[in-house]
Amino acid sequence: MRRTAERVVAVFVAVLLAGGCTRQVAAPEVTPVVTPTVSAAPVRVPVGRVVQAAEPVKDGFLLDNQMYRSGEIAAVSCSLPTAKLANKQAMIRYANAFVACLDRAWAPVITRAGFDFVRPSAVYSSPAGTKTACTVMDKEYYGLYCSSNHGIYFNWPEYVVEGASQEGARASVQWLIAHEYGHHVQELTGILDQYGERYSSTRDAAQQKVEENRSEMQAHCFAAAFFGANQEAFRIRGERLNHYGHAGYDRREDDMVNFDRWLRQAFKAKGPSGCNTWAAPAGSVTGV
Repeated sequence: MRRTAERVVAVFVAVLLAGGCTRQVAAPEVTPVVTPTVSAAPVRVPVGRVVQAAEPVKDGFLLDNQMYRSGEIAAVSCSLPTAKLANKQAMIRYANAFVACLDRAWAPVITRAGFDFVRPSAVYSSPAGTKTACTVMDKEYYGLYCSSNHGIYFNWPEYVVEGASQEGARASVQWLIAHEYGHHVQELTGILDQYGERYSSTRDAAQQKVEENRSEMQAHCFAAAFFGANQEAFRIRGERLNHYGHAGYDRREDDMVNFDRWLRQAFKAKGPSGCNTWAAPAGSVTGV
């Protein structure tokens, strides 16, 4: 995070004003000689004014990240494969093409915020049981992101659903990859590292869950911001809006109220300004 160093300024003022002496020449007649007195302005003691450097914001990458003020995500045109998403090759090819689309959209936001943009390494095929650079893919995971190699791991068999429409399948894959890409954005902007520090310093499992919720909700939020900025490109309107949630998402479920609120807020903002989950009350980030 870029911080502007404050310079310490000291101003010293001293003024000394002295009157001059005039010598008189003797005349034939003796006249009194008056010696002018020397007058001087009082010497002022130098005055210094010190401007203290501002204290760094605690959890600054989380709470006061410049990215929140870096504007809207770019609207981009995406050329995505049209092959049926029914096997590993089609799924991974589609996911990698979508990542390239996300790269073009997010790169300007990251650089405007003062961070270096780096593309994810790849989308890797990772069915349940696959050993990734971070951990073993759990059967309950749809995907995961590893900061150690900037890799996105995709449990693609979970998205091969008998009888599912291709429109729904593509929307679900897009959402998952956009969410994992949201974690990549967190990595590039210092959020993921500081989240790790905050998570490790928590007192108990309940507090750990709150921090985890904040991180996951923010990744969802970043995904929604991307789709909001690219609503026209993906023709997201009417009934199609219902497809842009993670797998199993149902707007009718009571515990999804928070999720729905963050998504709507981000979709409308079209950028990360609506995604500061770290400054929100703990009760507002449940339902991820």
